[in-house]
Amino acid sequence: MKIKEVFEEIFTGYNMTNATGNNKEPKNVFLIQKESIQYTNIIKNKLVEKKITTDIKNKYFMQDRDIIISLKKPYKVGTYRFCDANNVVIPNNFIILRGINRDLYSFIFVPNYLEKIGINKFAKENNITGELTVENIKNIELPDISKETQMKISELINNINDRSLIYSNILENDDKIIKYALNEIIGEENDR
Repeated sequence: MKIKEVFEEIFTGYNMTNATGNNKEPKNVFLIQKESIQYTNIIKNKLVEKKITTDIKNKYFMQDRDIIISLKKPYKVGTYRFCDANNVVIPNNFIILRGINRDLYSFIFVPNYLEKIGINKFAKENNITGELTVENIKNIELPDISKETQMKISELINNINDRSLIYSNILENDDKIIKYALNEIIGEENDR
């Protein structure tokens, strides 16, 4: 079954470069970047905070069970597994898959399949070496396997994804400790 048969909506994220401001009070939002995605998780502390004065339609904010795909190599697929994503803007270098048919596919299975197998297989079969398009994504085939079979590996995938979140936090904390130790020895602050 093709992706376009599994999701209600498939579209490109918000174009920040064409955004025009208004006279409203600036509001803080977070932008997703490719580095924000690790093992299909969108890592909260790797989002980019930005003040905006533009009105962005709700459709461009991350919603529950959205799956996003970066358009450029290396293709990354991510999802935000926490409910506080209402101020996370998806920029136009990502394609958004919204409204998964949960009777047919597992929300955990699909992004992992796409990142580890599906996108690269499609790109190779169709000689795509550059950017993906919405039409490319719509035509990627998902495996025709039962939801029960998908759910058998979803717990394993969830555990690995959870571990990657913990690992990311540990690495960031280690980086802060090293910076602190170096600054104590050298006696100066060094922003990186």
